[in-house]
Amino acid sequence: MSDKFTRVFQKFNIPEIKKHLLIYGDLSGACASCDAIDIKLNESVCPGCKTEFKYIAFRNIKSHWPKLQKLAAERPSVKVVDFDDYKRHTGAMKAEELFK
Repeated sequence: MSDKFTRVFQKFNIPEIKKHLLIYGDLSGACASCDAIDIKLNESVCPGCKTEFKYIAFRNIKSHWPKLQKLAAERPSVKVVDFDDYKRHTGAMKAEELFK
């Protein structure tokens, strides 16, 4: 098999990502939009705010590599977002809001 995961940099609207992002930790996930917790990786809609998950960020991608491969096979439309990039951009946005 020659298909491998590789990082691709692309411009995204961070507030739009936040509206549709599942942040997945060690055992479960959290909705970035409404902060609902204990969400399973296979859920496509937030049980709290009913938003569709179009993006997923893994807190530690290396420990979830098998899950990433399964996710790509089952839900190819979902985009994986680098968690560190997401946190850096949202932090910068919060800082900009403070200084307005």
